[in-house]
Amino acid sequence: MNHNIYLVLALIVIILTAVGVYVTNSSYKTVIYVNNLGGNALPNGDYKLVVKILVNYGPLGGGSKPLGSANIWLYYNGKYLNQTLTNSSGIAVFYVKPGNYTILFTVFHIDRDVQVNGNTEVVLDYAYLKT
Repeated sequence: MNHNIYLVLALIVIILTAVGVYVTNSSYKTVIYVNNLGGNALPNGDYKLVVKILVNYGPLGGGSKPLGSANIWLYYNGKYLNQTLTNSSGIAVFYVKPGNYTILFTVFHIDRDVQVNGNTEVVLDYAYLKT
């Protein structure tokens, strides 16, 4: 009788572990968010394009942390425009005219097309353990 109870308990633990691993892995992925920050253009007609890089070290790694000194390249209509490094908070800021831009996150070899028609924030939340 006791062996059957232990067997059932072990089976329940295995099932709960498998479900937990599946749920954790399905929500742990690299995502890029694009948010409109609102506000007005600067007097010269430029808008603020804020780029932020977060590195997510997984469910047991303490969550997302900003990545400082990451090189960000900015392209306008397919041509190189500018580049900068993120600060210690993982943020890089560009001042740009309205239009279509491509942001290249060089450290991860990921790019994203963004249409800027207002102050815009682009956040890369990179799943470090999923590479």
